[in-house]
Amino acid sequence: MSTIGDNARLLSNDVQAKWLIEDFPFRIQLASVFPFYPVAGDALRYTTTPVLQPGVTIGFEEGIVEDTKMPNDASRVFSFAEIATQFRVSYKAQDIFSSNVNDQVSVQMALAIRELLYKFWTLFESGDSVNAGEFDGLHKLADPSRVLDLGFQPLTLEVLEQGKELVRTNDGRGTVLFTNSTGKRAIHAAHWTRGLTPQYTDMIFPCPRNENQAEQVLTFDGAPVYVNDLNQNLGGSPDAPDGEPVPENPLAPDSAGTGTNIWFFSMGENNLHGMTPAALDTGLFVTRSTMLPDGSTLVYHVTMPASIALGSASSLAVIKNAVIPAQRSPLIDFDIRGA
Repeated sequence: MSTIGDNARLLSNDVQAKWLIEDFPFRIQLASVFPFYPVAGDALRYTTTPVLQPGVTIGFEEGIVEDTKMPNDASRVFSFAEIATQFRVSYKAQDIFSSNVNDQVSVQMALAIRELLYKFWTLFESGDSVNAGEFDGLHKLADPSRVLDLGFQPLTLEVLEQGKELVRTNDGRGTVLFTNSTGKRAIHAAHWTRGLTPQYTDMIFPCPRNENQAEQVLTFDGAPVYVNDLNQNLGGSPDAPDGEPVPENPLAPDSAGTGTNIWFFSMGENNLHGMTPAALDTGLFVTRSTMLPDGSTLVYHVTMPASIALGSASSLAVIKNAVIPAQRSPLIDFDIRGA
């Protein structure tokens, strides 16, 4: 005889939550604000000038010195990369389970798009090393005169200020900081070691309840800090002075010797921005489906033709190989702070 508890379990109905939920999602916070612009061609070219010389004052009937402008770098061309993934759905699954809580195609499509975004935000810093010239990441776009290499030394507030000052477009306004959690922890610790409290500001973000809410975001000198878990951590050694990728361990108390990069840039047209083919209008993704001739299955290919481009070289700067300083006790209640 079944017990009352067994009968209760047999009579109960599990309610399945909608969608497949990631157990290990990556934070790509900049994705919500990074601008994309359509490009009516297979590449975008920016033509820039060197430092402009101020005009001169003249007296009566004096000649004017010629200063005809010439392009500084005629080879700054930014080309698209094609990021792709695929999934399969059988006819039977679509026919039988189409009225279930989860539509077979919609669920897989949402995850496929997330995978494409993860690859884009990995290439955003590192660039495409497989298809040369198709997706230049931040490392290749950064002008050497705007690179501050700490050589795996602790981050300081002075270096942070110097890095931010290297972004000169828009009169130095509208700059953002872009790093991973190691970089964010380094910014926190750079304040704590000086007995200072990191600064936060309120920003509006969508929340899981399908509404917007204000959250506090770390800032430096008024510039918000965006976390991207797909940026690399680096370990320094005599054999690899520029660093080599190492896995991140957010639970490590000090992450001694682990460095990362902290990027500073201004976003928008003629600054740093994304680009998509004009034929996509405002979309980012292309979906194609093909029938397998002997498998009663549809194969869905999802692609993201995209890249990034940099207008003025003064729109981008970086602090490379920054290490978390030895920390004092925090002066804020970290648990109540936002993203």
